[in-house]
Amino acid sequence: MTKKPYKTTRRQVLAGMGAVGLASAGAGLGTTAYFSDTESFEGNSLQAGTLDLKLDYKASYDGPNGPELIGQAPTEQQLIDQYGEAMEGPMTWEERADVGFACDTEGLIDGEAMPVFDLDDVKPGDYGEVTMSFHVCDNPAHVFFRGSVGEDVENGLTEPEAEVDETPDVGELSEAVDVRMWYDENCSNTYDERTGLADVLVVQDISGSMEYAGNGGEIDDGQGGTTTKLAVAKDAVGAFGDTAFDDPADVNVGLFTFGNEEYIGDDTPAGDDVGVELAPTDDESTFDTAVSNVQAAAEGVGGTALGLAVQEANDFLQANLRTNAQPVLIVLTDGEQFDSSVDELTAANQAKSEGTRIVMIDINDAGDGEPQLLRDMAGSSPTNAGDGDGTDYYQSAGSQFATAATDIFDSILQTIVVAEAVLFEGTLAEFDDAFEDGLALDPAPLLGQATTNEICFHPGTHCVAFEWWIDPEVGNEIQGDAVSFDFDFAAVQCRHNAEPTNPFASA
Repeated sequence: MTKKPYKTTRRQVLAGMGAVGLASAGAGLGTTAYFSDTESFEGNSLQAGTLDLKLDYKASYDGPNGPELIGQAPTEQQLIDQYGEAMEGPMTWEERADVGFACDTEGLIDGEAMPVFDLDDVKPGDYGEVTMSFHVCDNPAHVFFRGSVGEDVENGLTEPEAEVDETPDVGELSEAVDVRMWYDENCSNTYDERTGLADVLVVQDISGSMEYAGNGGEIDDGQGGTTTKLAVAKDAVGAFGDTAFDDPADVNVGLFTFGNEEYIGDDTPAGDDVGVELAPTDDESTFDTAVSNVQAAAEGVGGTALGLAVQEANDFLQANLRTNAQPVLIVLTDGEQFDSSVDELTAANQAKSEGTRIVMIDINDAGDGEPQLLRDMAGSSPTNAGDGDGTDYYQSAGSQFATAATDIFDSILQTIVVAEAVLFEGTLAEFDDAFEDGLALDPAPLLGQATTNEICFHPGTHCVAFEWWIDPEVGNEIQGDAVSFDFDFAAVQCRHNAEPTNPFASA
């Protein structure tokens, strides 16, 4: 076989190499690499939440100068400097405590110990009282209290004391001082012994966002299906009625619905008879029927007239109020106000100035809607915008409301009844025996929840009070004696902690 002469020139070789190089490069861009794509979730972070406990107090003493204030924190001037002379003059400590102190209020006790009573000349007939409010900041908490007697000393014997004192080396003052401690629900510095008497009007939002999928009213039912915010709210309100009517306190409950300004109470457009307007009643069957009759406003009807609803509901409640009953509005809503001529906070402040307590239940994801406005509207005393600290304000995502509602309404029922539960009555020495190892305070003492740890203290302001007195019949045996005693509070995380350890328990 004859070989053909190799005639490829150097230029042709280089040109061929260039063609191969170009083809190779083209193949790299077009067909030989694996398909790929890249997306990212960047900037992930975790930050620990906070749990802080702060205290304040107001103490009075009825001794040689008659009844007088002997101390409070924050001081009156600190309250004026921080909160101003809102509404009809500056709020008293009691009013501000009932509304709630913001956790950044100057003058709150945070870490430092201080005496409430420092008296060196007490005598039979003297009386003292202190209301202590504790502030759960940022997250729900179990709260524990410890009361302990330190020194109880004789301090020598005077001649009159020596004639009657059979224990010259032991002080008698702790056994001669009578004390009472109670849950001071309205932070009033006084113990209210009356049975709970309250007229409650549940004000239910029936606007489209509570019912229709297109308005965000449809939610997961937790069982793989769907339900609506309104359906869950109706179940919760019905269960609240069951508890309220069974409670030993005298609570009547009514119902009032609202949507936009054309859907206020039972005043609704012709052909859309969905409004409910029931005055507070003691008839459970009547209330249950009213709850079952609640329906959403017609689909496509927009607007949430929250301000007008509060105004009209309060007028309706006041017109049907029993003598001496505490008027209470419980407002369930998920919406921001639209298309209403009545300002929400103005309406709420007017209702509160007439003695109505307003409880706001915000059925929204945390931060959605207008949570600060609803905080401002809640409570018993008129407030300025931004002042509300969360007292009487509750929030739950719609998808979680079915499980959260029981705790929320139990807490509400406890706070709205007038009766105040007593923690302890006896002598100061017996108080030491009862509280030296601490115990869990109960967010709902009349409902007896603390024994099963079912609910925790919500962020906000809560009050307990302590009073002491020396019976005028006590004689010379206490001359010169001295006693010291301490109050301690501790907060423990609530979440994932159904059975908290008592931080004061003896090892």
